[in-house]
Amino acid sequence: RTVNRPTFSRPAGAPLSVQSAISSAALALAPGRLGELTEHVPAALVDEALEVTRRKERRIRLLPARVVVYFVLAMALFPGDGYQGVWAHLVAGLDRSAARFPSSRALRLARVRLGAAPLAELFRRVCGTVADTETTGAWWRGLRVVAWDGTGLEVADSAANAAFFGYPSGSCGPAGYPQLRMVAIVECGTRALIDAVWGPQGCGENALAARLVASLRRGMLLLADRGFDGYELWGHTTASGASLLWRAKGKRLLPRLKELPDGSYLSLLPERRDMQRRLQARRRGKTWDAAPIGHPVRVVEYAVAVTTSDGDSRTEHFRLITTLLDPSLYPAAELAELYHQRWEIETAYFSFKISLRGAGKILRSHTPDGVDQELYGYLIVYQALRRSMHQVALALKTGSVRLSFNVALREARDSVIQPHPSSDEATRDRIHSALTREIRPARRRDRCSPRTVKRPSSPFPSNRRHPSADGRSRTSLKVSYRILIPSATAPLTIAPEP
Repeated sequence: RTVNRPTFSRPAGAPLSVQSAISSAALALAPGRLGELTEHVPAALVDEALEVTRRKERRIRLLPARVVVYFVLAMALFPGDGYQGVWAHLVAGLDRSAARFPSSRALRLARVRLGAAPLAELFRRVCGTVADTETTGAWWRGLRVVAWDGTGLEVADSAANAAFFGYPSGSCGPAGYPQLRMVAIVECGTRALIDAVWGPQGCGENALAARLVASLRRGMLLLADRGFDGYELWGHTTASGASLLWRAKGKRLLPRLKELPDGSYLSLLPERRDMQRRLQARRRGKTWDAAPIGHPVRVVEYAVAVTTSDGDSRTEHFRLITTLLDPSLYPAAELAELYHQRWEIETAYFSFKISLRGAGKILRSHTPDGVDQELYGYLIVYQALRRSMHQVALALKTGSVRLSFNVALREARDSVIQPHPSSDEATRDRIHSALTREIRPARRRDRCSPRTVKRPSSPFPSNRRHPSADGRSRTSLKVSYRILIPSATAPLTIAPEP
């Protein structure tokens, strides 16, 4: 097939073969771009990740490794399009001479050849804290406020994914799609990803959170919901030097050792075996003279009353445990108000799972390695969007939470398909201009959301099919036709024309 190549000026004294090689390399690498987000994921950074993971090719292919990395990132920007559609978006802003269209099979094999390691290395280079000392809402009394929590993501229903990730089960039986479990650390002031890990459905959130402890630093204040307040995880996390403010379960035994002036009290987070021995001794009427084993904590108990405009009211009791033991430096009332920022990670998950990935969408990859590669692509694009929003927030001298993630995502997609000319600086930066126009109010309104199921279970039976030998869920059909001839005794009726 004849391809019209762009013209290049040949250097003086350079042989024709060198000119042809330069032209072919430039033509093959032209789709390696991601619009305005390329600033946060530059080609040099991608090449470094490829070099470290030894995925850099020795010769320029039709689909170089760098281009395949940007193709995986573009899959996260355009999750509703197939391979051909995603590639069409990548080459939409290029000259027609550089717009090559490989087949879907070639793109799929290129993903397999690349693997997940380069995307994992690239994510490690772009993730991390974003806020600086001038960032609004990212700090509390000199501590960087962060939070971690878990979530689930549905993957394609293939034999390989089902065997590795497993199906979650509930009151209505197993789910229709395999699901992975992910735990991430988010910077509350910017909602940027500090780190994220995931595993099969059987992995507990505490086990995944233990793998994230290495990403914590001294000077951070980690917020967490109920379920993470175990003795082992608490000790492992405090060893990182970070301060903790976690919600404790209502049934957890926390003895009152010393009352503090602000209403909080000092206690011990007991070790499980020691607590069981003491409970057994108490049931037998015996005394346990040994000193208790546990981590020293400070307990803050409070109640939150919510009254809506229609008159409904609800009260919920909270019990927080923290490593901040000094009530004069860290008052209990401020800690209770600060814990509300834990919901910033829920908003981050909403932006990632609903706005970026799409409501009701599943990861398209049919193998665990492909799922890892695709998920890393989503996380990299999400982090690039948050970094771009943070730059706009610094320029506007406001908080990142006042900027719309959906607006930034929309403009990032448009910058890939229809790039602005680089000569016009005012119109080139789509994301900055759009976020400035649609900035949110300074004070967010108070909201409450009841824990109700908005999409009840379907009354229809499960549509899960058994996968075939090649791992794909498909059904072979044989269609036959039989012409029905009316009998001679049947009356012939002709419908009147309308």
